[in-house]
Amino acid sequence: MTEEKSNNTKPNNRPKKRYNKNKKRSPNKSNSSDKSPQSAEGAKTNSANKRPSNKNRRPKTLTPARVLQKYDNLLEQHLIARKKYSEVHGRLTGRQLEKVVSNLEKSRRNLHNYESTLQLDWQKEVIAKRLNLYPEDRQFSSTHELEPVGDEVNFEGDFEDPHLLPVQKETSWADDTEESSGTIEDYEKYKQSV
Repeated sequence: MTEEKSNNTKPNNRPKKRYNKNKKRSPNKSNSSDKSPQSAEGAKTNSANKRPSNKNRRPKTLTPARVLQKYDNLLEQHLIARKKYSEVHGRLTGRQLEKVVSNLEKSRRNLHNYESTLQLDWQKEVIAKRLNLYPEDRQFSSTHELEPVGDEVNFEGDFEDPHLLPVQKETSWADDTEESSGTIEDYEKYKQSV
């Protein structure tokens, strides 16, 4: 009795055959030995077996929601790349740093290219509305009666140092020889004595 039960419950030691859904199956398995590499009939059956093109892969018409979705996706990629760059800046060197920097530049370039490829006015307006979502804060300038546009600053020419105090500006340092008197040997002696 125990032998019969053991025979019935004996596990199958053969490996399980798995079905590969991606593997192409030949329509005529029986004629597999009769194949010619470039027969005219084979070409006809291959072209007949091709799948029709997927209609969902065609470009879709742009709507304001799709324009914003694409922009938000590119912006998020750029923010993630910028965050990664700031996290590893100063820590990594070599190829790792180059990869992070190139990823940041690529995301910035993609975002800029997308903004520049928008050709229709309504697409640019949708992006402008998103970027200028909140009104500018002009409370301080309106209460102090200031122009909203700042002063124009000239970047060429001689400028006085803005960090000097009025007392420092008035003082003439041409007569001061205290710092410049002495030699490097005197300084070395002083340094050793301290």
